[in-house]
Amino acid sequence: MIRTAAMLAAALVLVLGAAACGSSSSSSDGDTTPEATPTRDRGASASGTLDGEVGPGFTIEVKQNGADAETVKTGTYTLKVEDKSGSHNFHLLGPGVDNEVTDVPFSGEKTVTVMLKPGTYTYQCDPHVSAGMKGTFKVT
Repeated sequence: MIRTAAMLAAALVLVLGAAACGSSSSSSDGDTTPEATPTRDRGASASGTLDGEVGPGFTIEVKQNGADAETVKTGTYTLKVEDKSGSHNFHLLGPGVDNEVTDVPFSGEKTVTVMLKPGTYTYQCDPHVSAGMKGTFKVT
């Protein structure tokens, strides 16, 4: 009787083990359940660093990875601004953001954290915006 019970228990363990193995999915079987879908495909936010610069002349810019930031993914970013002139400021405006990172007469570097949502953002020097000291980038 003990021998039969042991054999039944062993058989049950094998059957349950095989069933568990058979129900697992691998990344090569095309499974698209939420657990198998990469987070980037579910609209995940990006993060990183944006570099702003204003002055010393009448220039203002925002770069990402060394190139002009034209389109940026939604997310939280570290914005590092180098203000090279006490006669300028660096002001970022967009959906949910109104951040004067540097002001007149400040010159030097400042770093802030910004949460960027989809839309168009403008960075400008407020005293010289009418002279064209502004730029934009889109967040997608």
